[in-house]
Amino acid sequence: MSLSAVVRHLVGTTESAQPDSELLARFLATRDEGAFAALVERHAAMVTGVCRRILGHAQDAEDAAQAVFLVLAKNARRVRKPSALAAWLHGVAVRVSRKALACRPKAEPLPQAVPATESADPSWADARRVIDEALAALPESLRLPLVLCYLKGLTRDEAATRLGLALDTFRGRLERGREKLRAALARRGFPLAAGLLAVLLESPASAAPGWSAATTALAVGTSATSPSPAVASLTTGVLPVKSLFVPVLGVLCLVALAAGMFALVQKKNEKNEPAPNAPPVAEKLFAPDPKAPPVDKKLAGVWRSTVTSPDGTATRITTLRFVDGKHLVWQVHLRSPGVDTTATLRGTYELKADGELIFEVKAKWNGEEPLPVNPDEALRKYTMAWQQVLPAGFTLRPVTATGDLAPVQQFRLVKEEKEDATASVPAALDKLDRTIKKEPKYAGTPRYLLLAFGPEAQFLVWVVLDGTTVYVDRNGNGDLTDDGEKFDQPNAVLKNPIGEFGGVLYSGIELTEPTETKHTNLTLHTMILGFDTTYAKITVNVGGKTEQLAGLTDLWFAGSAKEAQVIHFGGKEIVAEPQVSPRFALLSADRADEFQVQVGTPGIGAGSFASFVNKHLPEGIGPIAEFEFTPLEAGAPTKKMTVKLIDRCCENQFVAKVAVPDGVKTGVNAAKVTLSFPNCPWGKVEPVTYPVDVTPKQK
Repeated sequence: MSLSAVVRHLVGTTESAQPDSELLARFLATRDEGAFAALVERHAAMVTGVCRRILGHAQDAEDAAQAVFLVLAKNARRVRKPSALAAWLHGVAVRVSRKALACRPKAEPLPQAVPATESADPSWADARRVIDEALAALPESLRLPLVLCYLKGLTRDEAATRLGLALDTFRGRLERGREKLRAALARRGFPLAAGLLAVLLESPASAAPGWSAATTALAVGTSATSPSPAVASLTTGVLPVKSLFVPVLGVLCLVALAAGMFALVQKKNEKNEPAPNAPPVAEKLFAPDPKAPPVDKKLAGVWRSTVTSPDGTATRITTLRFVDGKHLVWQVHLRSPGVDTTATLRGTYELKADGELIFEVKAKWNGEEPLPVNPDEALRKYTMAWQQVLPAGFTLRPVTATGDLAPVQQFRLVKEEKEDATASVPAALDKLDRTIKKEPKYAGTPRYLLLAFGPEAQFLVWVVLDGTTVYVDRNGNGDLTDDGEKFDQPNAVLKNPIGEFGGVLYSGIELTEPTETKHTNLTLHTMILGFDTTYAKITVNVGGKTEQLAGLTDLWFAGSAKEAQVIHFGGKEIVAEPQVSPRFALLSADRADEFQVQVGTPGIGAGSFASFVNKHLPEGIGPIAEFEFTPLEAGAPTKKMTVKLIDRCCENQFVAKVAVPDGVKTGVNAAKVTLSFPNCPWGKVEPVTYPVDVTPKQK
């Protein structure tokens, strides 16, 4: 029995009784394998059922279901209501399945996995496919009761208890949800009797599928392999789902928009160690407490433990910073091809004379998102043993009832760099004034974005969303009550593919600086994708000439001005970065992959990268990608490849097919790419080197 299996066996009974919120919190805090395995076992049947109904093919459904849980591992911080994880997974399963369906070769129809007892009438199979899409479009408060009762098999009493609702309240929501579901299906030509719901939503057996253990290992970084190309291809661009935007009012051309976080210049790490994906959490996270004693000199600095799978396809980097004599910051960064996520903990510590380290978690984050601290998981104890070898370091072993099974981590002192602490912010945005001098009386809950213009970000424009109404500080004076700054008649009300309300479109807004410089045709798309989150896409002609865009993926309206993302249009720092991530690129050794690059100006916060629209450039112009692959044969020369990205797609991306050469290493940081753009029409682009993950060939 493997070590992971032993651990799961020892703690399985406890985990089976824990609610989703606690299991998810454990996974976010320490990438707990047992917690994630319990979530997979609990929800695999429901997720697989959704995928089978939409795809109609068993193997495709298994690939899609695995991808859903890898999306959860990568994006767990986006589960804003952990108690509603079942509904969250259902929505992701629908989107992953839609992507798989869209990518299916048209010339190779696949057999349907329809039970022989079902009617051969196509309307029956069609109803099974669309019912999950209609269910995913319902408001979460109405969707979750249906998911729990019809997909998870809970009784009304059990579901009401799980949600903390009075039984009468739960029954009301369940009935309203059924009515809305029936109405949505009727609009698509599928009248539905209540008694057919359980049949249409039938899920496979509840036993954990054969792929659950492998998927858990991939999620927590303990796997010696990588996800298959078929699975890996389904884990990107589905949260939010790019394909979801394609059918929405074709004239909007919302296609495959790339995410942009921070454009970071990757420094070469000591001994080729992967760079930690330090999230841009508040600077105070790493600030010492002035009331605390100074840190012991032997603990000062940055301590790191790196564990890599045998084939190099996954890494787990744990970083400790004793910020003062009382506070410790603990970060765990997980990387495998297609997965890049970081959990951060801050708390108090005590190091006793016998080497016992007691760490009490006071706050935690997944990426940028703060999370509640589970009291049962807050107190952690370790034994510390100092190593007398160079470079200096120590080992930590968790103090548990099964101490021999607890992994020992070897930490060593590394040179502290700014990127280790917080993501870099363009100098022009370092000390922005986020004051809004005057705001209107909002009808609902306002959501905020801040637009900055010019090389020094001298012109600031607030965009505030209030339901379907938008306030735009067109003159940049900080007063949102001025005439002409309230927009309540959208150019279009967007519908998602299910036909439900999806957002609004405003276009043609003009901004005027005090210098009379005009920024024309500001266009705002909003898209509601569930999970109580509204995403945005912003485009504008900077100075009336150069068009830039930011969003939709990962760019959302914040709940306060202080937390708002900042999009910097016309900034002087211009960067080329891979489309898949601002931190690394992804290729496959199995096939020639499309390598996509965007060029633009970095901002502050997820999704804030403002890329240039390239559709008006002359043909043959594009960035240059210089790849370096490490050979498998010791002593063999590095294999190099130079590719010019001159094809284009999606308004802002430069594209070229890249085939990984034979005989090179695969896995995390298996290669690297340097991006440059000589004679860039928008300004000088400094060459930047990014690590490249290479998924291995399927066996």
